[in-house]
Amino acid sequence: MATRSEKITDILRGMRTSSPEVIGASVVSSDGFIVASVMPNEIDEDLIGGMAASLLGVGERISTDLMRSEMEQTYIRSPKGYIIINSAGADSALVLLVTREAKLGLIFLELKRTIAELMKHL
Repeated sequence: MATRSEKITDILRGMRTSSPEVIGASVVSSDGFIVASVMPNEIDEDLIGGMAASLLGVGERISTDLMRSEMEQTYIRSPKGYIIINSAGADSALVLLVTREAKLGLIFLELKRTIAELMKHL
């Protein structure tokens, strides 16, 4: 029987397989701990966890203060691609690294499907 972390990792692998533009994916707790991850070897997962937690905190504060609503998603665009952070339940988030060539509409559609699947295990 697969553990919770293994099930989440399988879901993340499925997302990478179905969307080749997704370079890596991680589920991060609100404290910055990696719950599960499928990132390239050259990427420091602990760094992703800490930065994602920081960005989540700022995003939630901005959303609450300016929009009077919960943060759902934030992303960063760089010359090499996108970092998308989407809330996944009350205490975690899905972090995606995506190539610049990605069609964001398709990525967001896949992201929505993946979040729904992840919620069964978070």
